Amino acid sequence: MTTTQCSVSDQVKESPNAKKSNLSAQALENQAFDRMQFRLNFMDEARLGGQDILFVRQATDLTSAQQTKLQTALQSNNLPLKLRMRIYARNPSAVNLQLKQLDYQILVDGRELTKGVTGLNEELEPSAIITLPVAVDFNVPAALLSGSTPAAFAANLADFTGSGRRLTMRIRPTYASISGRVAPQADFQPIELVTKKR
Repeated sequence: MTTTQCSVSDQVKESPNAKKSNLSAQALENQAFDRMQFRLNFMDEARLGGQDILFVRQATDLTSAQQTKLQTALQSNNLPLKLRMRIYARNPSAVNLQLKQLDYQILVDGRELTKGVTGLNEELEPSAIITLPVAVDFNVPAALLSGSTPAAFAANLADFTGSGRRLTMRIRPTYASISGRVAPQADFQPIELVTKKR
């Protein structure tokens, strides 16, 4: 009588239970990815041309001397914008996750200002909350102001709570599973503020 031999690896490949287990693990990961929560904190620092604009709500909040300095910087093509923000990432699931990266787009008045990446290879344990820094260092071109003044551009730029909020952000997370599977989100989505109820 002859017997058919097969390796342990072949047995695992053919095992319905193994296939079911793998699918279940992947499904749990996908559910955990979908449940991830991201919230944008308020602005920590905002400077335009070296001037603190964190609490500038209208152009006249800047003195005439400050406005002149900003206008001169714009004409010299040397008007740096410095923004510092934080994103809170929360894993509400019971699954360990790895955030491979978080791509973001920053928009002002609906137009893309700049984009970047944060949160490289961050581990998120169940119920964990981590802080992801967002740093913007950008030279503002005259074309972005569309004929307006730097002082007008600065107005309400750092205010996230008022009705005239101008700066918004969109994000696209990419996750890495324990097996090494990379799972990017399909497209950029708006991020809510920390004041948004879960």
